[in-house]
Amino acid sequence: MQSLHTQVFDRFCEDGWTYWADLLFRRNYWEWRGQPCRVILLRIDLKNFEFSKSQRKNLRRNNDLMIVRRAINIQPMHEVLFERHARRFTHNRPQSIYGFFSFFSSIMPCYGIEFDVFKDDKLLASSFFHMGRKSIAANYGIYEPEEWRRGLGTYTMLKEIEFAKANNREYYYPGFVYDVPSEFDYKLNFNNLEYFDWWGNWYPLDRLPVRDWRAEYEL
Repeated sequence: MQSLHTQVFDRFCEDGWTYWADLLFRRNYWEWRGQPCRVILLRIDLKNFEFSKSQRKNLRRNNDLMIVRRAINIQPMHEVLFERHARRFTHNRPQSIYGFFSFFSSIMPCYGIEFDVFKDDKLLASSFFHMGRKSIAANYGIYEPEEWRRGLGTYTMLKEIEFAKANNREYYYPGFVYDVPSEFDYKLNFNNLEYFDWWGNWYPLDRLPVRDWRAEYEL
């Protein structure tokens, strides 16, 4: 990978590419819990986007937290939180936070930002994303398992969307889900969702008759 112009990064996102560490890739099939499945890439059209009642409640619930925004810089506090977060997974448990980032993640594939969420001096959550010219693409998120009632996985997504709208971005890319239930289904609880058809087109998610899209998990 090399540093990309923000408009080039937008084009990669529009064409179904995602990224980890120093790798840009596409995949439309995968395996989850031993079952072959389709990968459903998602994006949120931010034009006329509004938070739902439950999402506004999530923001109010967490208004006692402080967010520090800065360029991506993985530190020991992130390593510790990642280890606690990863214990939640019984399938495909991630082994290292460095599997998702490189030394140059603050500038590749383009400008990378982290949100570090604190309660007093304790790190409760971190999320990481990259900024294109007209879009923001989420990279990864971790949170303190003991604070699961706060819905911090959703909270950091909401704050990223707020940031995207405040900076006049048109699209927010939250990653993917599968066409089978998984821990990633919380991403489906957002308005204005679109899916990629692998032919270069994005359509409203309600046009995709794959399964019941109700989320079964909250990260």
